Amino acid sequence: MAVKTRSFGLVRLFDEPLFRLIAINGAAGIVIAILVLAGIFWSNIGNLRNLVLNADDPVLPVLMLAFGLVITLGSVVIGSAIMLLGKEDRGGGTAFRLPEVDKGSALQPVRVTTRSQE
Repeated sequence: MAVKTRSFGLVRLFDEPLFRLIAINGAAGIVIAILVLAGIFWSNIGNLRNLVLNADDPVLPVLMLAFGLVITLGSVVIGSAIMLLGKEDRGGGTAFRLPEVDKGSALQPVRVTTRSQE
C-alpha cells in the first residue's frame, strides 16, 4: 500500500515545470539586472554615480533604477526562455516545422497581370 504525502505552498509550485521555468529564469534575470546596475555605477555612465552619491537620498534613485532593470531584464530572460520551449535541442515541446520542399523540382515563374493606373 502506497502512502500519499501532500505538499503545500511553494514546494507544490516547484513541481510544476512552467512555474519552475519562470522562477529560475526570473532569478537569472534579477542577477543580470544587478550586474548591469553594478556595471553602470562602476563605469559612471552619464556621470550617474556622481549624481547619485551627491543626492540627498541616494537610496531612492538606486532603487528606482534597479526596479526598472529587474522588470526589463527579468522579462527578457523569462520571455526568451518561454519562446525557446519549442526548440528540439532544448528538450522542450515539438517545434513547428514547415513542410519539406522537393529540392529536385525547378522553380517556375508565375505571370502576374496588373491594371494600369490612369
